Amino acid sequence: MNYCFKPTLCRSLCLLWCSHLILDFFTGIWPIYKTLFHIDLTKAGILAGISGFMGESLQLGFGYTSDRGHRKVIMMLGLGLASSILWMTFTDHLFFSFCLLLLMMLGSSSFHPAAVGFASKLSENHKGRYILLFSSSGAIGLAISQLTFIKTIAFFNGHALIFYIPVLILLILLLFYPLDAKIETTPFSIKQALQLFLQHKRLLLPLYLIQIANVTLSAAFIFLLPDLMQTKECHIWLCQGGAHFCFILGGAVCMIITGYLCDRYNCKYVLLTVIISALFLFYSFLLQSSIPSWKTVIFLTCLGGMIGTMNPLVVSWANQCLSEHPSTISALLMGSAWCIANLGPTWAGLISKTVSMQPIISTLYIMSSLMVVAFFLVLITPQGSTVKTIVD
Repeated sequence: MNYCFKPTLCRSLCLLWCSHLILDFFTGIWPIYKTLFHIDLTKAGILAGISGFMGESLQLGFGYTSDRGHRKVIMMLGLGLASSILWMTFTDHLFFSFCLLLLMMLGSSSFHPAAVGFASKLSENHKGRYILLFSSSGAIGLAISQLTFIKTIAFFNGHALIFYIPVLILLILLLFYPLDAKIETTPFSIKQALQLFLQHKRLLLPLYLIQIANVTLSAAFIFLLPDLMQTKECHIWLCQGGAHFCFILGGAVCMIITGYLCDRYNCKYVLLTVIISALFLFYSFLLQSSIPSWKTVIFLTCLGGMIGTMNPLVVSWANQCLSEHPSTISALLMGSAWCIANLGPTWAGLISKTVSMQPIISTLYIMSSLMVVAFFLVLITPQGSTVKTIVD
């Protein structure tokens, strides 16, 4: 007998929300893990960069497979692979650590396009609303990951396999929950994506580079954040995940506000304002050798809000200009850009190894030049009306 849960909008949203939260929870563990267990920054960065590059490079393929009627299987595969990171505490060998990181990134790469596709099908008239709700759970999971992981391994004698309980529950729910298995009539095509990119390269090329610059800096900052907090002699709560929580949560909150601003004002002006604010906060924070904990919390929350909203701003800008190709545009500016940007921790680790004086802060100063480059790229990117004229 074929048992399944009766699908409803509320149940579908809850299942997606919880699944995304636990999956992105796993992706936030490595930055704090490498600090707790004193793994060399260069080696940790190389492991994170290569595994991230290899994992995200397959995101387009997983998205295509999901659209061909295998969405449920891909989502379950993603959750299972991502949970591999929980075995990290059982090994101190870098090769096995790399294998677990690679499995985790493959899980993230497979789950996201499948789950976003499911979320976009919940409503024809409110796609953005439900995708935003879906995205918020990932931000919350990523925000609480480090604090929760540290408390868990302290309570369970250095291990975190207890998190397999929610994973198993979600896998069972997904197994018996009916998802839309309809095969798309217009599946994603890499050739089509490249043709679209070349046809509108005046708009898409600078936006693609802006996305790489932003996500590279964000990934590097998150990777170095626990070490930065130790360098600034911050409170132990900030060093062990509190700073990460503030930074990610700031982006989750500001994402909603930015979406409202994009509907009222031109994305180009909003993005320029965000970049200027991010640069001001970034340098103001790094220049202060020692600041009170409450000020650190405010700085990191505001900085995370600015850097975290650049990603949806860029995607929104492109979709407003080329609204007839939303899936292809999102694949180009998210999966394809993140593939390269995941090398951010690798660059951060390598740079910190070559700098003798204040390596963490000096590395962030150097990598912040990416935000300056992004600012000038925004200036040369045509506005929506210009692009629409060209397209027409």
